[in-house]
Amino acid sequence: MGNPQTRISGLNANADIYLINLENVAWLFENHPNQFQNLVIDESSRFKDSSTKRFKALKKQLKGFNRRIILTGTPTPQGVADLWAQVGILDLGQRLETSLTKFRDKYLQPDQFNRHTRVVYSWKPKSGAAKVIQDKISDICYSLKAEDYLQLPPLTSLHHKIELDPQVRNKYDTLRKDMVVDIKKEKITAPTAAALANKLLQFTSGAVYNEDGEAQEVHRSKLERLESLMEESSSPTLVFYHFKHSLQRIRLQFPEAVVLDDDNIAAWRRGEIRMLLAHPQSGGIGLNLQCNVGDTAQTVWFDLPWSSENYIQANARIYRQGQEKPVIIHHLTISNSVDERVVAVLEGKITLQEAILESLQL
Repeated sequence: MGNPQTRISGLNANADIYLINLENVAWLFENHPNQFQNLVIDESSRFKDSSTKRFKALKKQLKGFNRRIILTGTPTPQGVADLWAQVGILDLGQRLETSLTKFRDKYLQPDQFNRHTRVVYSWKPKSGAAKVIQDKISDICYSLKAEDYLQLPPLTSLHHKIELDPQVRNKYDTLRKDMVVDIKKEKITAPTAAALANKLLQFTSGAVYNEDGEAQEVHRSKLERLESLMEESSSPTLVFYHFKHSLQRIRLQFPEAVVLDDDNIAAWRRGEIRMLLAHPQSGGIGLNLQCNVGDTAQTVWFDLPWSSENYIQANARIYRQGQEKPVIIHHLTISNSVDERVVAVLEGKITLQEAILESLQL
């Protein structure tokens, strides 16, 4: 929406529909309240955290709208607790209580918490609570599955298990067990379990950051497998990365690769870009990246994210209405590593907390 002057000019225009991005929601309602009759929120899961500035600014204006509509493909990325704020936008707390505290008292119980301070880090639903919540909101919420209403092409999900060289494997195991390892005369340390899980993910991607933020390469196994995938198919390939060092190393290995931005989406969809690189948070919401050039549309997860929301949304950039060619989603995973725990989280088999603990027990 540009600078404030541009936004104000847009608000003063005579129009039936006004659009604003997520980042400017707080500015809009703090500076120009009570100006609209109806509210439509796309990707409402971005409002699931009631402590954010944008939610607080919006909440003050909710009663002023004649109609409120929200849409999302990932309503509960971290569990049913994510529903309280979103449903509250619709009914002002009539169904799931008027405060988050009341909602938690009625439907949730502590999952992870500090035993000394009693500070709760995460919550889980009480027995039977999920069904009760579902019944309470069923009169104002409904779901539409794309496969039930659209003619989508076949979708194939492949997991490529990659074995590490024994010497590299030994480095990984040392880091996991001791929370410290020497890599290229650099001492890599992880002071906490969460930090260790992140370091292990860096390691499986192929490089680890030292204390100065410099990436130390430890293996090229995923780069080599990506190279094989590119040789096996001539189709345009969308590659998702998480770490900056992964982006840098991929670009060195594949000089023809292009980083996603607004100016090259059309070229990608025309099949003019062989490899498109995107971070799931920047390329995961609101973009149409369907590509119907070649036999298939390929997506490769070079790094795996902990966030199921980012994962689902990113995959939906291609596998959506308008995609005609079959879609293949490749996952590059290091065998017997934290990568496999992340996959379990993304598939809903275990929680994030379980994944971190299990990854340290390999």
